Amino acid sequence: MDSAGPQVANTVLLKWMFRFVKPVWKLMLITCLWVAAVVAVDTKNISLAGRAVNGIEAAARHRPAGAAQGLRVWFQTPAVQELHRAVMLLACFVILMVIVRYLKETASMRMSMTMVYYIREAVYDKLQRVGFGFHDAIPSGQLINRALSDLQNVRTFVQTAVIVTLDIVLAVLLNIRLINSTSPKLALLALIPLPIWTYYILRFSKRIQPVAKSVMEAEDRNVSIIAESIAGVHVIKAFATEQQEIGKYGENCDKFKTRVLKRIRMFANFQPVIRLIASASHLSLFWVAGRLLIHGQIQPGDLMILGGSMGMILGRLQQVATINEQYQNAIVSARRLHEVLMAKPTVAEKPDARPLPPGVGEVRFERVTFGYNAEKPILRDIDVRVRGGSIVAIVGPTGSGKSTLVSLLSRFYDPQQGRIFIDGIDLRDVSLASLRTQVTPVFQETYLFSETVAGNIAYGRPRISAGEIEAAARLAQAHEFIEQLPKGYDTVLGERGASLSGGQRQRLAIARAIVTNPRVLILDDATASIDPETEDLIRRGMRFVMHGRTTFIIAHRISTVKRADLVVVMEHGQIAQMGTHAELMLQDGHYRDIAAAQLHGDEERPEDEPSHMRRVQKPGRMAAATAAAGKNGDTLTGVEVV
Repeated sequence: MDSAGPQVANTVLLKWMFRFVKPVWKLMLITCLWVAAVVAVDTKNISLAGRAVNGIEAAARHRPAGAAQGLRVWFQTPAVQELHRAVMLLACFVILMVIVRYLKETASMRMSMTMVYYIREAVYDKLQRVGFGFHDAIPSGQLINRALSDLQNVRTFVQTAVIVTLDIVLAVLLNIRLINSTSPKLALLALIPLPIWTYYILRFSKRIQPVAKSVMEAEDRNVSIIAESIAGVHVIKAFATEQQEIGKYGENCDKFKTRVLKRIRMFANFQPVIRLIASASHLSLFWVAGRLLIHGQIQPGDLMILGGSMGMILGRLQQVATINEQYQNAIVSARRLHEVLMAKPTVAEKPDARPLPPGVGEVRFERVTFGYNAEKPILRDIDVRVRGGSIVAIVGPTGSGKSTLVSLLSRFYDPQQGRIFIDGIDLRDVSLASLRTQVTPVFQETYLFSETVAGNIAYGRPRISAGEIEAAARLAQAHEFIEQLPKGYDTVLGERGASLSGGQRQRLAIARAIVTNPRVLILDDATASIDPETEDLIRRGMRFVMHGRTTFIIAHRISTVKRADLVVVMEHGQIAQMGTHAELMLQDGHYRDIAAAQLHGDEERPEDEPSHMRRVQKPGRMAAATAAAGKNGDTLTGVEVV
């Protein structure tokens, strides 16, 4: 999946990022108006401050050197009156500046949070709708990081690029105009640093992007390690590998730190050059302005205007370095986020897809070939027809493609060759929503949400009644243990249902499937975590559920399989045998082998050969076995013979 990223040009990504402005364009417009107001008021304050200084200088020239009467008259002179007006106006604009800055910050934060909401909604919606193939290709930790860190990088840059860029442009234009009103020579000199900055920033951008990408990849790995260690905490504790996991995380943190420090050093080398250009420009302007003041070509207030305006211009232009840093991070993040939001669904839905029409649940696999990697097919030329309402058991050795086969019924994946029909309708012509409400799987690995027991059972149909929830739980043999929970059906389960046993979680998953009332029910080794007694009770209850409903059962216990209407035996991704239990028992093959091992293994053991536990409890037999092992050069380590 990562290989798709570099194919998108930076200019394309830049345009794509600004599409996130569309839902918040009104808030963005309001914020921009307040930004313009802040810059205008700020520039006016500099002008008024210069005007006040000129007023002070003019009033000082006309100040009488004598009595109080003269001072009283002096205070009424036009120069002093003009100074008073300038100071009062400056005070008003200072108060106005405080108000508009507050309004700008408020509007900016509101726009920012609204933009985050829409981007997060888009990312989460895409992650829910994209196919299994996408999730198989990108680790969950990396997806989490993209949905959090990368999203924030893009949002920060988009906001900064619009708001801060507008602020910089307006500040430079208005203050250059203000300087030009005092001296056109100074205004021309103030523009000299701009092309130098532009050249240096573009040159720096090409060097920093690969470094920023390497930092994010290391951060992805950190998040993935944390996510895996939390999910697999029971395995880590069971094998006492805490130190190993700590070492793995520490090693990646060192790599992350090294890459971050490299990025920091590059920006640390970048910032002084920008500041040096700014300082050189500032000093040269003051040198020229000082000469103009000495020759009487400008007034003292004009020198203050120059200082204030250049301070604002250079201060704003130094923010270009910050924008550039955010751009480098954002362009890398945008590439990764673009990969998520623009990902094509692994299972495409036709524009004219229609709901699955009513039917009895007849299923047909027509010469189906499929592989997660198209060059390495897992299923080959599967051709089978299942009558509606029948029970089909799929058996075979591990890795033969049993779970993969039934996953195609829900269109989690599409076969590379062949077609699949339900009631004569090609699955590719049916809307995914209607198909997946009619085909319900109970997975081998049960996942429960941090929700109440009732909420987990009613997950597929959240508006069903409490009576229907209880009925499904009873059929799944879950009602009894649910009643023993602290709050019964209102008990909130821990993450992934960690507070329940494997068998209890599996029964809740079966109940969850029952309430959806599907046309096709898939039990993917659903009773593997359940003891035989409970399995028998569930099987009896499920007779009512499976009646008139096409049911696919993946199981290893012959006691479950032999009641099926059709048994499909798979080996190496192909159908090796097919028939009823009785028919297959008359044929040589894998099915009869496993049936003999499960059903007749104990019956065929000679009476003088007791169970394994009884054999190892006989001291003489154990001593003989140990001696034989010694003669063959074998050793028994860690075993104490009593």
